[in-house]
Amino acid sequence: MRRSRKVLIACGFSCIVGAQIVFTALLSNPNGVRIKAPQPSSSVDRSFVMTGDAWMKRGIASIQVFAEPAQGGGLSPVVVAARRDEVRYRGKALYPLSTWSATITLPSDGPWRIWARATGVAASDGNELSIETAKRVVRVAAGTPTREFHSWTVEHFIPLALILAAAVGLGYLARRGAPVSGGNSRAVTGSGFDRVAVGITIAIWLNEFIYQIYWFSVDGWSVSTALMIQMCGLSILFFPIAFFSESQRVRQFLFDVLYFWGIGGAIQALIAPDIGANSFPDYRYFSFFVSHGLIVTSGIVMSMAGGVRITLRSFLRAAIVTNILLIPIYGIDLAIGLIPPYDPGDYFVLTFPPPTGSIVDLFSDIFGPSPRYVIGLEAMGIAVFAMLYAPWPLARLIRRRQ
Repeated sequence: MRRSRKVLIACGFSCIVGAQIVFTALLSNPNGVRIKAPQPSSSVDRSFVMTGDAWMKRGIASIQVFAEPAQGGGLSPVVVAARRDEVRYRGKALYPLSTWSATITLPSDGPWRIWARATGVAASDGNELSIETAKRVVRVAAGTPTREFHSWTVEHFIPLALILAAAVGLGYLARRGAPVSGGNSRAVTGSGFDRVAVGITIAIWLNEFIYQIYWFSVDGWSVSTALMIQMCGLSILFFPIAFFSESQRVRQFLFDVLYFWGIGGAIQALIAPDIGANSFPDYRYFSFFVSHGLIVTSGIVMSMAGGVRITLRSFLRAAIVTNILLIPIYGIDLAIGLIPPYDPGDYFVLTFPPPTGSIVDLFSDIFGPSPRYVIGLEAMGIAVFAMLYAPWPLARLIRRRQ
């Protein structure tokens, strides 16, 4: 790997990982409450959903949200009890999470101040801790449309089409001067592959670094959800290393794993985006499609011009590596529950089914709560890996017949 490439890898990797360490430290206060949405100065309908998170070392007794006219007017403040998200099993709550939501209905239009208050469990001496967020002003107007993202509409089709065009176009561009697929030689210096690899690396890491800062600035960042140890996050970190590795064996090993993790995870995310109210033209809308689109593009560029290919050994290697990592990642998930906001991590979906609902709920009903429902995840993972592997032997069979 040339010196300039080593500097790029070192700077990009350390910036993203370093930002996550800094943000974890900044959120280490044992007690806290935050509002995630709506953001200050945003426009909302008279009835809207307020979301956030709250945590306290001794536990939380209640969370309330408040709204009052920013310009007076004699109206009484609106007070609503927030509902905390819970990990549930067969209809029963196992334990609460730090995230909460509340539906607020206001009587009039205009600017309103909103804030949230969390009250802790009373100590043995009878004292109880109460903390509040800073007040923020939102613009209320009846009939303001929600910005909820809707799948399979124009705002979904356009980025999918752009991603497909970019992935195929960059793949063909990267083939100029690149090694033959499956070969052992490295792309020549200054080749199309090198230029495309540098461009993708800068784009995917810069997008991730900016997103981390943005997500922290809007009080959405949490150590239990934002670390780069989910499959797509690891793909973002390690695809650039696969691009520039001078070792064919290292490049093939990384591609074997990242192909199934990154492309499998990114395609599922692109088919059913989970971005809630962050629709076009919200920043998170663009960041989501850029990051997942570049993961798919990285896989296609490596497939077409990186001197790598997927074989049965790749399938087995990805499955083995994934299963080996399950135990340490599950340990990390549990350890994260010891630090604010005291939620266990759910990386690789090993600790609890997503509160928003997913197929993991079915596995939990059949096999039991974590870690028993991992049996269902194993079966689903093998099926997804098999579908991703199938086009490769099929393509080789077609080429032989031709």
